Amino acid sequence: MTKNEAIQRVNDALGSPLLNERNTHWASVVAHAGDEGWWIHIPLLQFKKEIHILLCSEKAKVFRHLKIKASEILSPAMKFRCKDQVADIFISAASPRKLADILPGGTKHNFSKHIVSEYRF
Repeated sequence: MTKNEAIQRVNDALGSPLLNERNTHWASVVAHAGDEGWWIHIPLLQFKKEIHILLCSEKAKVFRHLKIKASEILSPAMKFRCKDQVADIFISAASPRKLADILPGGTKHNFSKHIVSEYRF
């Protein structure tokens, strides 16, 4: 599954071209420090607009669509570890129901409340 294929699949399911290259972040599961999960890098200014995140697991043959509403996270620089005005987020795949950012320096934000839907492929 690629980012463009996933965007098309979500847009088809929604019946409108809501997701696009600019408002959608894509991550596949990777190994990190003895864990597996998704790396996401979101410029802090993007939190003022609606953000879509697609988390893909090739092993499980599934991807999840998450949506963060415009200004829903008011102080992302205080919520996530940041580098150069970009939120640096690692969501562990060990607990796919929790979907929490586990990087030191963050607040362990739980992304499960942002899940819109799950797609199998």
